[in-house]
Amino acid sequence: MSKPRIAIIGAGASGLTCIKQCLADDLEPVCFEAFSSTAGLWRYTEVNEENKDPHSSIYKSVIINTSKEMSTFSDFPIPHDWPYFMHNKLVAKYFDLYAERFQLIPHIKFNTTVLNASILPDQRWKVRYVTKGEDEIESVFDYVMVCTGHHRYPRLPKYKGMDKFKGIQIHSHFYREPTDFKNKRVVIVGCGNSGMDISVELSENIEQAYICVRRGTLPWIVPRLVYGKPVDHFTSRFFTGWIPQFIQNLLFKSTTKSAIGPPPPGFEPKTAPSSHHPTMKTNFYERLSTGTLIVKPNISQLNEDGSIEFVDGTKVENIDAVIYATGYQIEFPFLDRDIVCDKDVLEDFDEEYRENLVWLYKRMFPPKYPNIAFIGLVQLIGAIFPLSEMQARYVISLVKGYVPPNPPISEMHKEIREHQKVLQKIFYKSPRHTIEGYFFPELDSLAKDLGCYPYPMQIIRKYGFSLYLKVLFGIPNSIQYRLLGRQSWDGAADAIRVYNGYEPYKIKQS
Repeated sequence: MSKPRIAIIGAGASGLTCIKQCLADDLEPVCFEAFSSTAGLWRYTEVNEENKDPHSSIYKSVIINTSKEMSTFSDFPIPHDWPYFMHNKLVAKYFDLYAERFQLIPHIKFNTTVLNASILPDQRWKVRYVTKGEDEIESVFDYVMVCTGHHRYPRLPKYKGMDKFKGIQIHSHFYREPTDFKNKRVVIVGCGNSGMDISVELSENIEQAYICVRRGTLPWIVPRLVYGKPVDHFTSRFFTGWIPQFIQNLLFKSTTKSAIGPPPPGFEPKTAPSSHHPTMKTNFYERLSTGTLIVKPNISQLNEDGSIEFVDGTKVENIDAVIYATGYQIEFPFLDRDIVCDKDVLEDFDEEYRENLVWLYKRMFPPKYPNIAFIGLVQLIGAIFPLSEMQARYVISLVKGYVPPNPPISEMHKEIREHQKVLQKIFYKSPRHTIEGYFFPELDSLAKDLGCYPYPMQIIRKYGFSLYLKVLFGIPNSIQYRLLGRQSWDGAADAIRVYNGYEPYKIKQS
């Protein structure tokens, strides 16, 4: 009997762990990667005449916002002697090491674009694809795993006069380094992580930088380090699961103000820290204090003479460029739109919110379309790589019959609707918040079905009370999901001890 064939679209972090899990469970993975290398957006690529529309959205200086301990895959720990926060080159290197360790490269078709994926009457999927320099091919698969992420198709705002403004206008997707804007006056629109990064970097290298806050206030800014340790090291299972949210918010505000300082008058955050996706840029207020970076409210219009007017009636002159750090559209051009977002539910949501709404059971499965799953399509508060891995484990376990099949369509719709209600209650309504999630809740919900959740008594009986204390109070990571259950890893307990401060010693490889 032939092995089930799994089509994996994209060879970034999500795609690699899907290939690995397929091999671990004796399935046949075929991964389609549109470019010539793995690592997805973490593989830095230049923007030039030959590559005008890069797959990667990262600029040359990007550093990951989550610590290596939180970011690691569960059975291949990021080396303990690597820096807490990895430069994009080091992230790509980690994926290279992962692919080499588990021999993933032979299962990837590079320079291959998926043109269309459509479901057949027998619920298998027909995938039409083309490899550079070759003819189109059609192939049939038992299951499709979509791993292309949500940082590919730039989302631009609509301002009066954009069509008349003579200066440069680009999305942050195409920004690479500050030397491209030497001696220029630049307005950066948006104050998420990309907007903050770019505005600070430009303020150190150009004539004048302005950052435009579209909602009229700055977000709460998270420091990278607190008492010399990564801030996410303090978000233990105990802290996030047992400390009430209002106390977490109070601690967050106190820590932020002491570590970074107060925001500029008139732009103070008006929402709780927990009500929006966190922004991390420790030296942002420092740059404001130099005057080389100035905060402005939302734009009212751009003018042909190079000036820009703002909603408070102020104007800045002689602007050379505008960089829109305004997020991304969630799109899958090789699929019907109705697959990722059921058109029958759109009318229940505001027009702006529905722009990036995805309608997926367990954040993976479209209710009406069997045998397809979306991996990593979550804007996680915490590291996304472990969730992609857990989702891959879950989907392949579903294919193999190790977890119960998905419930009836009506129950899946109910779960999705309830999840969206929770998101809208916690976060302010915005296209960027349609796919939010939290590290432990998302991973735990899947781990319990998979049988790898770190239940206290099971951990204590197998490894002792001291290890459970590290699971409960220690640095958050996904290695704890390899302590128990199917495909547990003998080196997991030692890896957890090393990450929590024990002297490094040889860890058994998975």
